[in-house]
Amino acid sequence: MPGRVTGDPQHWRDRAAQMRALARTMKDPEVIILMTDLAADYEKLADRAAAKMAKLPSGRGRHGKALPSQRRLVG
Repeated sequence: MPGRVTGDPQHWRDRAAQMRALARTMKDPEVIILMTDLAADYEKLADRAAAKMAKLPSGRGRHGKALPSQRRLVG
């Protein structure tokens, strides 16, 4: 995983979606519950990151750099 993206809410929402998709492929009910709970925890991390980002000017990271989900490719 390149760079530090833990402050990017989209990173955690993507992780949650991946976990839910993987959970749908499982057969063991206990594993499905565990993975679904992990997805919910990722969503909570996304909410916390979004709340933190809302407090920062222009939604930038701690060091004033745009977060990965806000960067645009040029070219």
